[in-house]
Amino acid sequence: MFTIRTIFPDQSRVEVSHYELIPSHEQGQAVCALFLEFLSERPTEFREKLSFLKKGDTELEWTAASGGTALASFYEEGHPISMGVLLSGIDAESDTQMRGALKQSVLEPIFGEEAGKYLIGDERPLMLNVIFPGAPELNPRTQLLAAALASVYFRVMLQLHAEMHGHSTDTP
Repeated sequence: MFTIRTIFPDQSRVEVSHYELIPSHEQGQAVCALFLEFLSERPTEFREKLSFLKKGDTELEWTAASGGTALASFYEEGHPISMGVLLSGIDAESDTQMRGALKQSVLEPIFGEEAGKYLIGDERPLMLNVIFPGAPELNPRTQLLAAALASVYFRVMLQLHAEMHGHSTDTP
């Protein structure tokens, strides 16, 4: 199980969703499979069009950091539509640094001193995902892409971590 806290700055609200690491819905499984294939052929840092999407001009900017954290930003026609951090829980210090970076670079400029209240949540694995205002019609698709990306990333990171520490895992 993992959690996504979706932050909507224009509405000053947070939507919390919980997902199984392996989606049970056929559409979710298909999108996850596409992301797994897409990410497996890329370096740890890139910005590239999601060529597997039939509609839109969506790009992913991705930076995977040490400690099981990552930064993922989606763009549509060159404009940012979301920015999220993925915190696997493998390394608490890495999680704290990535969370702080999101607060300082995105949330504080928008919310000022109120920024911290949008980062509440100690669940791990956790994705904190900011949906930028301006294209509400893209929100459902952006949230689906973020959930599929998080599912793939967390499964891979948790599996690698378990293998490195001699634990077996049933997560593919």
